[in-house]
This record gives sequence, C-alpha cells and structure tokens, in this order.
Amino acid sequence: MQPIYLTGHFRPVLKVQFNYDGDLLFTCSDDQTVCMYNTYVLERIGCFQIKDSCKSIDITKDSKYLLAAATTVGIKIFDVMTGEQKAELKVPGAVVKVKQVELAFSDKQFIVIYEDRGESFLKIYDLKKVLANGMTKEFVEPVRTIKAPKDHEINCARWGPLD
Repeated sequence: MQPIYLTGHFRPVLKVQFNYDGDLLFTCSDDQTVCMYNTYVLERIGCFQIKDSCKSIDITKDSKYLLAAATTVGIKIFDVMTGEQKAELKVPGAVVKVKQVELAFSDKQFIVIYEDRGESFLKIYDLKKVLANGMTKEFVEPVRTIKAPKDHEINCARWGPLD
C-alpha cells in the first residue's frame, strides 16, 4: 500500500467518492468545485464548477451523471463526460441549507436532505423528471416528502437494497 497525494482544492475536502467501476474518484469541497481524478494514472481529469459550497456528491452506476449538493441553491446535475450542467433542482424555502444527496441503488430516484429556517426535510425525487425539467425554473414535484419532528434534525439517510 502506498500513500497518494492529490491536489485540486484550496479548501478542505468534504466528501470523497469512487464511481461504481472504481476508475474515477470524485471529491467535493467548500471551494465551489467538484474534482474528478483518474485512479489509474492518479491525475485530475475534470473540474465541475458548482458556484456554491458543495457538501455532498453522488454518481450514477454508469458514470453518466454527477449529482452535487450546492448548499444554498439545491442539486446540480452534470454530464460526467462533457462537464455540461444538465439540470438544476431548486430546493424550496427561504433560508435553505442542503446537506446531502444520494442516489438509489437503481439510479431512478435520489434523496435530498436540507434545512429551512430550523426545520429539517428529506425529499425523494425522480431522476428522469428532474433531467427532463433541465435548467428551467419550474418546480419539480417530489415523489415523497418527510419532515423531521420539531425537536429533531435529519442529518443523513441511506437507501436500502430494494430502493
């Protein structure tokens, strides 16, 4: 085992994630970027501009789409091969703080966890509907919304093997 030193961010890295095949490594940071590295040659091969602090990322199993949680905006979806932003999901609320995004095992739906004025929410969205909406400002209806009790906060969620 040998240590690996990668450069790319100038703020602390908040999440590191491999794609399903293990040939790509993604990192996100408060510096408003997501970096993509090739794990075989250990070099940065891409950089996605989030334009907001990024707390969480996830990649589809086929490595086609990257989902990034922009803290005060919502979810941004990028095409991994071209770097083009395909969709943006605005999270409703006045003072929003997005914490996490995670794809289901089937890549058909994804979870968004966020706070708005001290209240915590978990919403499930259909990936195809969000991609079809693209960059328009239209509101995308979630499949399911779960609101945390008043004295509690949702910090993390995980999908089960059956979605």
